Amino acid sequence: MESSTHEAQNNGKATRRYTLLSVFLTIFLDLVGFGMFIPILPAIARQLNASNAQAALLSTFFSIGTLLSVMVFGKWSDAIGRRKILVGTILLSMLAQGLTGLTPVLGSYVLLAVIRFVAGIAAGNISVAQAAIADITPLTERSRSMVIIGIAFGAGFAFGPALGALITLFFPENPIVPISIAAVGLNFINLILILLRFKETHARFAPPELKPLIEAAQAGADASGERQSGARQEASKLLARPFIKTIFLMQFIQVFGFVGVETILPLALADAYALNQSSIYRAFLYLGAMVLLINGAVSRPVLKKAGEPLTLNIGQLSLTCGIYLIPWLAPHPGGLYVALSMLSLGSSFANPALSGLVSRLSPHDRQGLALGMAQSLSAGARILGPAFMGLVYDRLHGAPSLYVSSGLLLVVTLIGMAGLRGIDRLNLQQPAPAA
Repeated sequence: MESSTHEAQNNGKATRRYTLLSVFLTIFLDLVGFGMFIPILPAIARQLNASNAQAALLSTFFSIGTLLSVMVFGKWSDAIGRRKILVGTILLSMLAQGLTGLTPVLGSYVLLAVIRFVAGIAAGNISVAQAAIADITPLTERSRSMVIIGIAFGAGFAFGPALGALITLFFPENPIVPISIAAVGLNFINLILILLRFKETHARFAPPELKPLIEAAQAGADASGERQSGARQEASKLLARPFIKTIFLMQFIQVFGFVGVETILPLALADAYALNQSSIYRAFLYLGAMVLLINGAVSRPVLKKAGEPLTLNIGQLSLTCGIYLIPWLAPHPGGLYVALSMLSLGSSFANPALSGLVSRLSPHDRQGLALGMAQSLSAGARILGPAFMGLVYDRLHGAPSLYVSSGLLLVVTLIGMAGLRGIDRLNLQQPAPAA
């Protein structure tokens, strides 16, 4: 009997690892395709006679699409399963990436903006991936499992710009078209992997072999089975739980501030550091590689020993310093890589800590809603942040605008230090008390 139980536990662990690997590959391949475009889109916008503010608005249009889709996809995945939503969003991403390659030929900034909006809709699948992880991971391990999303992001942003740089070497005159073709090809591989390897993780639709794993993940979670009459009532009940509002506020301000780096970094590297397109790709490669390294080797043990609140504060302080150093150390390339290292550390600590806190402070049966709300707040910040930072970039004449982003990250660091006092008194090994 004990042997049978032990074998079942081993099978459950193997199944969880296999499912997490599938989620990792899904996010990784999606982000590789997305990452190839990041360093080149501002330059494409400038070729289309767009201003710096208009170039930054491409991220706003992308995020409007994400805002409209991310919470909807989270709810839909609770209703019809995770797998169907992932398949649909990958197909939509293939369409958007294919059309992106045509925009310089057509010579239309408006068309590029519309395509970025469609790509943003497809990017709403991140909440579905997070929910899939939550479906099969016990509460006490959830934050550390969420780290794989950070690893996938880091790997995607490392390999994406690297692959884009490689393509640029072979097609220096017009790299956007072959980059677009490569991105579509990667998404096709992603689609095949989902269809062949990803098993549904939602309890109502999961195959029999995953049922014990899902039931084990739900052990100790809120088991009231209480159903809400509408999304507004569900959201209100979720927001009444301890510290959730503070975590959501911190996530919004952090993304709003950090989007200044994400959106205008290619412009700042070209203007303040006089880097050409290949050097900009190398800077993004270094940033992504460092995120991958820190997520893979450092974040998990730090989260385990220090806990989410302290890890979050350390990460946000590192982000604050890293953003500040980018304009302060210009135009010295060595200083730039010091700043990028601090950005990597901050992102690798803050992002999984935030995601883990949202998940572990939320009821198991509303994981899709909670993570969808968190992603919706991020999308809202990404709508406002690029528009704001694009204007600031023009007004402050370039890279000094990043001081504004650094100030915002300092604010969210102080909120975390003050607003999360007492969270350690909650037993985060168990779900938060029902509201």
